[in-house]
Amino acid sequence: MNAKQFFMSCAVAASVSGFIGPVFAGEPPQTHPGSKISFSPLPLEIYMQDGQRPAVVFSTPCIQIEKMTNGFPPILAFENFMLAMIGKLNDSELLPISLEPVCI
Repeated sequence: MNAKQFFMSCAVAASVSGFIGPVFAGEPPQTHPGSKISFSPLPLEIYMQDGQRPAVVFSTPCIQIEKMTNGFPPILAFENFMLAMIGKLNDSELLPISLEPVCI
């Protein structure tokens, strides 16, 4: 997955957060613990838990990139910056969802 696909996945996740309510307007949403909505073939899933914001889980190729670049410092710095920004965004609770990147 390249950077364009990664950012496209993030954009899809952000836009999907606004569509979850209208999608389930006609039928009740699955709110039992462990409910999952998958967007395959995109590396994107939404997990629903009672009393919590939906968690948007997306996979990133950080471990693969690290192996390919032998730990090239600018790439690692960008990866750490992105993970820090996602953490700050989740802590601020500005979005109705929680973003959870998973390294593959």
